[in-house]
Amino acid sequence: MYNPKNDFVMSKTFNIQIPFFPGFYETDLMNSDTSYWAIKEELEYLKHDCREEHPEYQILTEDDIDFRYTDYEHDVAEAFLEVWKYNAPEIVLGAENPEIDSPRYYNFRNDELFADVELRDDWKDEMRHFIALNYDWLEERVHDDWTSYDGFISFMDNDIDKWSEHLFEEEDVRYISTMLAYMMYQSNKGIRNDLVMNALEDIYAGSYVFITEDAQQRINEAVENGEVHLYDPAQLTLPLE
Repeated sequence: MYNPKNDFVMSKTFNIQIPFFPGFYETDLMNSDTSYWAIKEELEYLKHDCREEHPEYQILTEDDIDFRYTDYEHDVAEAFLEVWKYNAPEIVLGAENPEIDSPRYYNFRNDELFADVELRDDWKDEMRHFIALNYDWLEERVHDDWTSYDGFISFMDNDIDKWSEHLFEEEDVRYISTMLAYMMYQSNKGIRNDLVMNALEDIYAGSYVFITEDAQQRINEAVENGEVHLYDPAQLTLPLE
């Protein structure tokens, strides 16, 4: 709905890592079973539900079916950003241009989602207010989250008292992203799971399954050679009890 007040809202945009995005390597967004079951179910659909219209699909095997991973990841990332934006603090006016940053190897981190996030002009005042109200919790949380230990090297300050400089003077996007995450978590302790579930709500993995070119060529040749025959409708009728 158009709101004329939005025309006068001052803002600033930062390209930040979107909090709570879990990545696609063995997460609820994408794991080793996602494409497996999508392919298996789609193959079942093609060979049984489509057998009258496309009897040629009877010769398909799981090796003839593949999954559009890139398209799936792109659509899920866009969906995640939309639900994140909806659940973000009021100082977030918008978020667009999602980009997935994937590691070469998944030894140390998962995929990360970055986007241009537009913050209201008074975002610093709101964050200062949040810090003041939740100081004790943030003091402990920041120390626990950002203190290096064996196997983890922190590149962020673990003292909340030093965050004001990083946030409000340097405008370091790492700290802005993390503070937005803390604000969202304080409002909803289940925000991580809610974002994932809501992002997947309208995503149907089966729609990313397709018949490979080699398989389609083999099907066409089988049809041309008369190796595929239409079913007798009588064979498709269930026997009466």
